[in-house]
Amino acid sequence: MTDFPPLPVIDELTEPERELADAARRGRAVAPGAPIRAEVLRELLLGRRGPVDPAGVRVEGARIAGTLTLDHVEAVAGLALVGCVLVNPIGARRARLPWLELSGSRIAGFDGDGVRIDHDLVLAGVRASGDGEHGVVSLRDARVTGRVLLTGAVVTSADGPALGLDGLESGALRGVGLRASGARALGTVRLTGARVARETDFAGAELTNVSGPALSADGLVVDGDLSLSGATVTGAGEAGAARLLGARVGGALDLVEAVLTNESGPGLEADRLEARDLRCAGVVVTAGRDAAIDLTSARVGGQVDLDGAVVTNGRGRGLSADGIRVDDSFSAEGMQARGSGEYGALCLLSGHVGGNLSLDGAELANDAGAALSGDRLRVGGNVHFRELTAAGSGEPGTVRLLSARIDGELYCEEARLTNDRSPALHADGLHVGGNFDLTGAQVSGAGTDGALRLHNAEIGSQLRLPGAELANASGPAFSADDLRVGTYLDLSGVTATGSSEHGALSLRAARVDGSATFTGAEVTNDAGPALFADRFRVRDSLAVTGLRGSGAGEYATIHLLGAHVGGQLSFTGAELTHRDELLVSLEDAVVDGPIFFPAEVVGPAGQVVVDGFRFGSLADVEWDEWLRLIRDHTASYRPGPYQRLAAAERAAGHDGNARRILIAQQRDLQRWAPRTIGGWPARRFHWLWGFFAGYGYRARRTAAALLLAVLAAGALGLWAGHAGSGGHLAAERTADFGARAGTPCTPVELIGVGLERGLPLSPGVRGRCDLNTGIGAGQVFTVAIWLVQAAIWALATLALVGYTGLVRKTG
Repeated sequence: MTDFPPLPVIDELTEPERELADAARRGRAVAPGAPIRAEVLRELLLGRRGPVDPAGVRVEGARIAGTLTLDHVEAVAGLALVGCVLVNPIGARRARLPWLELSGSRIAGFDGDGVRIDHDLVLAGVRASGDGEHGVVSLRDARVTGRVLLTGAVVTSADGPALGLDGLESGALRGVGLRASGARALGTVRLTGARVARETDFAGAELTNVSGPALSADGLVVDGDLSLSGATVTGAGEAGAARLLGARVGGALDLVEAVLTNESGPGLEADRLEARDLRCAGVVVTAGRDAAIDLTSARVGGQVDLDGAVVTNGRGRGLSADGIRVDDSFSAEGMQARGSGEYGALCLLSGHVGGNLSLDGAELANDAGAALSGDRLRVGGNVHFRELTAAGSGEPGTVRLLSARIDGELYCEEARLTNDRSPALHADGLHVGGNFDLTGAQVSGAGTDGALRLHNAEIGSQLRLPGAELANASGPAFSADDLRVGTYLDLSGVTATGSSEHGALSLRAARVDGSATFTGAEVTNDAGPALFADRFRVRDSLAVTGLRGSGAGEYATIHLLGAHVGGQLSFTGAELTHRDELLVSLEDAVVDGPIFFPAEVVGPAGQVVVDGFRFGSLADVEWDEWLRLIRDHTASYRPGPYQRLAAAERAAGHDGNARRILIAQQRDLQRWAPRTIGGWPARRFHWLWGFFAGYGYRARRTAAALLLAVLAAGALGLWAGHAGSGGHLAAERTADFGARAGTPCTPVELIGVGLERGLPLSPGVRGRCDLNTGIGAGQVFTVAIWLVQAAIWALATLALVGYTGLVRKTG
């Protein structure tokens, strides 16, 4: 049992003390002009001076002499020392008081560890300075049923915490305008493991620590709001200026317009924070290492608001929110974040946002890594990056969205993204449920991965880049191999400059389930194609209308090897150049609909590759113009393009055009690839076949030649009846061959001899009239008719081949 000094008798109290005792019995406050002994206050609270009114012991403006020791006291009434001065620390360890008020008082400290207060603890306006391991004002494990009020208080510690509130339980905690200064690693204001049933409010507070955190509140539980709005929190060291590791806030964590500074460590450490809302609009956070704001694995049940925030870290991340889960929206419009290091100014790796994510007008910068890291990010709504300015440096890329999933739309209109060593936007495996809009964006990157990279990305609706400016001096401007677009790929008016053998615009094996357009685009590449789209698939139409493209290297400026277009393909108005005049490659490409390919696209010297190219029909292009393209603007003879053109004309009902095309093919074969026909005899026969039969495509010419041969046979027979020597004729009556002079045949008999000799016909005249091979003239005519007969048989064969197609054409 505690030994107390002997109680003074009543007549030993000073006049002010007797006045105080009387006022306590009546429930009134006193303002004595002389000091009050601390022992008198203790005796009054213990009831040793008689009964005390429920209004409690109330003293105003007095000086309290001695040390007020209330340890283990169970007071019968509350105590109010308003505007008083206590030169020695107050002790109230494990005491129990109805209420306690020290408003406006100047105290040397308050040790209230384990104190129980049934109503409010009022420390508003208190001026407290001192030292101590656990705080100038210590309320460790205290239980305050009502409020703890620190509004306007000024608490200073030279070598430890200013406020030690670890394990505190209270109904509410209010420190609006609090000014607290401490030192060392334990922190200035400590709330570790504290629990507050309603709100905790440090709005406008000034918390400072020169060698540790200014606010240390790991594991703090606040059922209501936790406010640091407008507060100034300055700390030092790796623990951070403000620590809320694992804290749980049932309401909103409010840092609106707060200023958090730590030149040697984090600004806000809030890993695993749980809050209903996070309000950080206009917050200014400056850090010197790790992360300026650390929200790793935090959980926010509502919204995150970082609009207008300014976050700076010269040696680490700006805002680190890897694994964060936000059930509603995440807004950082107009935010300015600067970081340094691999992962960036704003890190949302594997984060989850249930609603919209907005960075409209934000400015993100990193001098040694990414500006925004959003790999594996999940967003249930839309993502807004309108007018976002992001500058990064290094391998990861400036804006990273690798394998991210956005269920709604992704808006990047007028965004400005730059990187001097890697992609400005790196989004391999990105999934966007709706539109992805980059209208008017400026994307400048470097390296072989491209400035804008979307490999294996999937866009549910439209991918739009009208008027965008894409640049890369050491690789592709736009690299989107295996891209999937739901309805529309729009690169109209895009300006792209690249330097890569794989194209300024690379869309290899990409697929668009609607239409694609490059109308009016300007694409330049000094090391490869302007558009490299091998195996590109477009379900509807593909428009290269008005594109101005410049390429170089071994591939064509527009390279569409194996591409497939379900609708029409249009090159109308395209202006293409290439260092080696190789302008367009449509090798093995398929266009199911019409193709628009005016002759001016290739100009006088341009080259195209159309081997294996198939198309439905020609539109706005005459067949002879396309034939001229095949003949004069391809590097070597290939039969396929002729066959495809002929098939298209035949399908359009123009059989005559088809025959002329195929005849031109055979002529070009004779001209450009004669060795494929065979040796000299085969080549001569091929020429004769073309001359007499149009290579089987002009059977009427063969029939006319056959008729001429028949006429020649008859004419030779007639001529033979008028030529001879030694009294005999080359053709005469057979019964008179032995006569001294031959007997002439009639003209009809002579013509019949010629026809019978030249044709498989039997006019029945050779029994009476025939060639006389006994003389030289008869022999000559016999040989001549043999030649005519051979010609007739050959022409008959060619006619049969031409009409029946029994013999395959040489190709």
